[in-house]
Amino acid sequence: MILLTGSSLNSVKTRIQLDPATYNRGMIGGFRQVIQNEGAGALLTGVGPTFAGYFLQGAFKFGGYEFFKKQSIEMLGLETARQNRALVYSASAASAEFFASIALCPLEATRIRLVSQPTFANGLISGFGKILKNEGVGAFYSGFGPILLKQ
Repeated sequence: MILLTGSSLNSVKTRIQLDPATYNRGMIGGFRQVIQNEGAGALLTGVGPTFAGYFLQGAFKFGGYEFFKKQSIEMLGLETARQNRALVYSASAASAEFFASIALCPLEATRIRLVSQPTFANGLISGFGKILKNEGVGAFYSGFGPILLKQ
């Protein structure tokens, strides 16, 4: 339920960001506008990339944190790592977040395309494939900087 709500929020938020002249009534007004103009199902546009993207990002984030923390401890030694635990934790978290954002970016690019161009594709797989075929891998990472800063 929370992910469905998050997907709906992302759908409305993306419309507000892409077309502020049309969607200029805030989040609640945006919900109403989307439902009125496109139907309630439009709130679920991009739900596939949202679920897959944040699942993948979470796996990389939490798994990566443990991986990088272990590597840091092995590299520094247990006592040095213990003395610098805040630095070890911060560096491990930042490293994990970097790689998690790399994993998230293609799915987020697909989600944004599905929301901004409703006739572009039917869902995650067709949208992902269409971007890859027509624009190449680089198109998935054009928003990498902003995603990294956001995270």
